Formats: sequence, C-alpha cells, structure tokens
Amino acid sequence: MDKSTGSLKNHIFQCIKRVQLRQSQKNYVLTVDENQITFCHGPAGTSKTFTACYLALKMYANKEISRIVLCKPLEDSGRSLGFIPGDIDEKIAPYLKSYKSNIEKIIGVEKTKMMFDKNIISFEPLAYMRGDTYDDALMILDEAQNAEMKSLMLFVTRMGKDSKCIVAGDINQYDIQKSKVSLPKFIEIIENVKGVGIHLFTEKDIVRAKILIDIVKRYDNWKENGER
Repeated sequence: MDKSTGSLKNHIFQCIKRVQLRQSQKNYVLTVDENQITFCHGPAGTSKTFTACYLALKMYANKEISRIVLCKPLEDSGRSLGFIPGDIDEKIAPYLKSYKSNIEKIIGVEKTKMMFDKNIISFEPLAYMRGDTYDDALMILDEAQNAEMKSLMLFVTRMGKDSKCIVAGDINQYDIQKSKVSLPKFIEIIENVKGVGIHLFTEKDIVRAKILIDIVKRYDNWKENGER
C-alpha cells in the first residue's frame, strides 16, 4: 500500500468516526456485516443511499474490501443509455449524482474525486455488467425497483470472491411499468438462502423534512389504489 492510499484510508477512517448513525441505520450496518447479500427497501428520505455509501467507505478503510462498485438500472422511463446525449461520462453523470453527493458529505469533494480517479470507486451500468466478476468488493445496486428480474439476477451473480452486495430500493417509486417491478418477487425467491439478509426502513425513519412522511403515505396509497 503506497503512502497516498494509506493517507486516504486514514482520512476516511477519521471521517466515518464522526458520522452519527440512528438505530435503524446501525441495524442496517449489522445486517450487511452478517450477510453476503443484503436487501434494503423503504420510502424516500430514509437514508438508504447514504448508509450504503457509509458502509462502503467503512469497509474500505477497515481493509475489508479493495474496491466499491456502484450501480443503478439505466433503463428507467423507457430510455436506454444509448439514447442519452453525450459521451459515456456525461451519460452516467445523472445516475451517479446521488452516490457521489453522499460520499462527498462523508469524506469531502477532494477525496471523493481521488477515489474515482484511482478506480477504487467505479460506476458500472447494470445493463453492461454481463461477463464481469467483482472480487474483494462491496457492490451496491440502488433504485433496484427499476430493475427487471433478469437484471437483478445479473447483478447478484457478478459477486466474486470476498465480496458482498447491497440491493436497495423503494418499491413504490418505480419508473418502469408496474408489471415489470421485480424487486419484491426477487426478495421472496431468495430471502431464505443462508447469507441473505433483509433490512426494512419505514416512514418513521425519514430524515428529510418531516412533511415528507405525510407525502410519502399519500403517494403510496395512490400507488396501491391503481395510480388513478
């Protein structure tokens, strides 16, 4: 390990020590610690992405992994990556934004850029992962409610030696056809496999403006009643 990497890990370690987690977040961390594959679902504003990013940085600083693989479904709202204008970096920038902003909150802009530049953190479009295997990594799939069954299977089967993966989403905020939302069924299929854990965030865990609690409830009710 070179001096710059050692300095980076020390910086991350000092930053994560300052993060104050709520009990629900601590339970999430424990679930990931105890399992190889963790499903996390819950409404918007419950810190699903932030906690996953915190976990990834913590595991890297503690030398549990050597890289962090970030992923999202890119075919939401019927638009594939090829139809988005710009080069590859410009195409994926909107999908990477939520990850990047949460990592920057924890370790700062400069160190976040360093981790991307050194390829310690990489963003991998879900549709283009076939054939890859990620060893010694924490793999995070966010917004998994927008992934179809075959894509969810593709993601978890990319997990290699000494790796873990997190699959997170909000089943009520999907951007694909309702009939294609596969996350609940996928969890049902594999939840009893040894090494698979599930963490649920609820409305009471929302950490953004409290008005969101009532908004989320009303939106969920609308979804459940057929989006009329």
